[in-house]
Order: sequence, then C-alpha cells, then structure tokens
Amino acid sequence: MILPHALLALVLAFGQDPAPAPATGELGWRRVTVEAAQEAAKSEKRALVLGFYDSSSEAGRAFDAKVLQDAVFVRWLEARTVALRLDLASQPVLARALSIEGPGTVVVCTSALEEVERWSSEIEPRALMTAMQPMLKHVDFMAPARTRVKENPKSAMARALLGDTYIDCLMHDRAIEHYLWAWDHGASEPEFAQMRREVTIYKLGQMANRLKPVRKELVTRRDAATARLLAPQEGDVRLELARDVAALNSALIAPERQLETWSALRTQDKVDPSVLRASFPDMLAQYLFRERRFEEFLAGRGDVLADFDARYVALTKDLAVQAAAATPQVGTTEPKQGIDPLEVRRTSLLASASMHVEALASLARTKDAGALASLVLGFDRRAAAFATLAGAAARGNAPELHEELVARARKELTNATELAQFESQLAGAKSRSR
Repeated sequence: MILPHALLALVLAFGQDPAPAPATGELGWRRVTVEAAQEAAKSEKRALVLGFYDSSSEAGRAFDAKVLQDAVFVRWLEARTVALRLDLASQPVLARALSIEGPGTVVVCTSALEEVERWSSEIEPRALMTAMQPMLKHVDFMAPARTRVKENPKSAMARALLGDTYIDCLMHDRAIEHYLWAWDHGASEPEFAQMRREVTIYKLGQMANRLKPVRKELVTRRDAATARLLAPQEGDVRLELARDVAALNSALIAPERQLETWSALRTQDKVDPSVLRASFPDMLAQYLFRERRFEEFLAGRGDVLADFDARYVALTKDLAVQAAAATPQVGTTEPKQGIDPLEVRRTSLLASASMHVEALASLARTKDAGALASLVLGFDRRAAAFATLAGAAARGNAPELHEELVARARKELTNATELAQFESQLAGAKSRSR
C-alpha cells in the first residue's frame, strides 16, 4: 500500500506545473458559500482549503494580510484547491465545529469537511505551501486516519496508523511525531503492545539511521529506560522495561550498549530470569555470533538443551494442530498459496540451533554440540536439518561430529530424493568453505 501513494506524492512534486484552474469568475479565494465550495471540491476532486482569520484582533488582521492575501500563496491555492477565506465572525458555527481558535488558521479537509491537517498563524506562506503540497491529492486517503485520532486521541494504535499515512505521502516529519507519541503512550495498550515493539520501533529505527534528530530522540528514551531498568522506581515493571530497552537498542543497532545493560543486570541480586532473557535479544545474540564471541553468546542463552526442547515441543504441537485443521478440497490439486508461518518458524529454529551447535563446537564442547544436534534431529528429520547441522559442526572445527552427522544422514534418509538433496547441500557447503 505504501508504494503507490509514495509515487503519487513524487509525481505531485512542488515544482511541477499545476493543472489549470476551473473557471470560477474569481481569482484566488472563491467567493461562494461553504456548501457550494464543498460541492465544487467533490466534483473537481480537489482538496477543500479553509483560511480563517479574526478580523476583530490586530493579530488576526496581520495574519490575513501576511498569509491569506499573499499573492503567490493565493494563486498557488487557486491552481490546486477549492479555497475559502473566512472571517471567524461570519462563520461561528463552522469555526466551533472545527475548533478554530486564535488569530488565524488554515485547514485542509475533504469535501465532507473531514479535517486532514491544519496550521496556525505562525507559519510563513512559503512554508505553508511546502507543507501542504504532499497531501493535496491524498485528502480522502488521509481523512479516515485523522478521524480515528480525533475520535480516539489517546489511542496509540490510531496514532501509529496515522503515522503510516504520512509515510505514504512522504511527510516524514509528521510520521515521526506520531510514531514517537505511539511509542511513548502505547505501552499500556494491549492490542498495540506487539506492534509497538516490532513495527513502530522498527520504522523509527529506519529513520534514526538517516536522521540525527530521530536518533537523538531514541537515544534519550533508551538511556532513560536503561536507568530505570538498572535502578527501578516504585511501580516499574522490570520485564517491560527490559523489553523496551532491547527494542530501542535493536532499532539503534547498538548491540554493545545492550550487552553492557545485560552484563550489569547479571551482577545484581534477585533479577528475575525472564528479565535477563529479555535483555539478551536476538539482535545481541546474532551480533556476538557474527563476531565469534561464543563465550558471551552462550552465556546469554541459558540452558540451551532445555530451551530448544521446549521450543521444538511447542512447534510440533502447532504443526499437529495445523495438520488436523487442514481440509483438502475434493477434486482439486492446486498448491497451497502464500507463506506458511509455521514453516518459517521451523526454518528459523533450525538456523538458531545450528548457530548454537557451531558455538559449542568452536569452544571444544563437542559433547554438548552433539547432544543439541541429536535433540534437533529428534524433531526435524529433513535433509536440510542434517545438512545444516553437519555444516555447523564443520565450521566449528568438530570433524568427528561432522562425520557422525553425515553418516547418520546417509543411514536414516531412506527416501532417494531426500538423500540426493542432502548430498547436494553437503557438496555446496564444502564448495563454499574452500
């Protein structure tokens, strides 16, 4: 969904020649009723722009002269929108409905008067044009997201979804504002909790890698959460703080800072094991593994055999449930479409197990590496599992374990196709290692 809207926004770049304005008999602001302007916006498929000013105040008159009567701004509006210039005194009902206050406000909305965005009197006309341009062709797309926030102003989910619409329109500054709000206020929103630590923080992390102000915002939040995790205040839930710190460090790609936090927690008394596990996220584990810092890698993984046994038991149960629920259609041989999440989970679990086999073997803990390999093969007897584990043993410089796994595969893979697949994968692994 993001790409089409992003492309539209690029096509509507500020410097492009505007479409010709309809003949209205008036230049600039249209001199029609609000209802007539709504009809015009609907029929012309344009945004409706309402410029309010307070003629009873000096600041309001200054806003009118400086912004609403700026010649360049007015002609720019004329070419792109249906625009009305309104004195607050002449439209008290509409002003109240839109909560218009202050000496001057410019509102972009749909033909149904659904607000999309507004700007206060401080903005300069040129800045206003730049800010307004990306959304003019997207008002109907953006309005539902704005309405959700208006109806649920304390909903982090609504804010995050509004941030998504701003991303689609290439309005990154506004997206960042709402993503940060969602992160700060969404921890106690059950339906948003997972999205907050996985999707929202990922998007902020992507921006933090390019924009220093966003990185600074995330670092500030990371440091504050870390301080509370290490010295909790009354009412703090340490497990939630640990998860937040891990998510922020993952977004910031700061594994060493996460390692410092985990190491500090290990030195403290009576830290719940769940907090320690949450403080050793996959990001940190993968970093330590890539750096071949296997002692630290394994130190954060706890009881490896018990952990993988529990994870494979859970996966096996879920696979059984999936198989029992499957109801093949009679008379059709069409293959199943889409990605199977359980298959993705099984592949990911095998990859993780192979990392641990390699780490154990590299530290000369060959017996433990063999025990883990046997545990995996007790649940996953695919050719890919044999080849992956044998490769891990070879990379960990455990030739005896490697040969043992190869011999076991050749004995236990009785299906000719699977055996050929194993031999092919094994040969490929040897070729890559040369």
